[in-house]
Amino acid sequence: MKRMLNKANLKGFTMVEMVITLTIAIIITGIGAIELNVYKEKLILENTVGEIRSAVEQAARVSATSKQTCVIRYFPNAKEIEFVGENYFKSLKIAYPIHVYNLSILRISTTGSMAPHTITISDGRNTRKIKLQMTWGRAINDS
Repeated sequence: MKRMLNKANLKGFTMVEMVITLTIAIIITGIGAIELNVYKEKLILENTVGEIRSAVEQAARVSATSKQTCVIRYFPNAKEIEFVGENYFKSLKIAYPIHVYNLSILRISTTGSMAPHTITISDGRNTRKIKLQMTWGRAINDS
């Protein structure tokens, strides 16, 4: 009989404790969702920088191996970069939140080199730069 009375006197969470616990859980979940969006934006920016750098290096290699001039054009309204050579064409779409600066028309010579140039890529919060030192045959990320 005493055991039954002891069990009856046991208390669970009160309503105030339950509300506080739920509030803390919701706040933690909300912070995680915000951080996930920030991470996603940074990931899109880093991937775009890598794609542009790789495409420029590939166009330089094509120019050097096939002895043809390659032109790089950026179309901001269409959010597209085109790499055009005599027998070479590559199109690179840029994600919506990303903006590319200092890139209108660039020429890569038949030797695969071009004058040094810096391309700036931004998502509004973060900015990355690609230094094109193509006389040395490299495109360098400059954070």
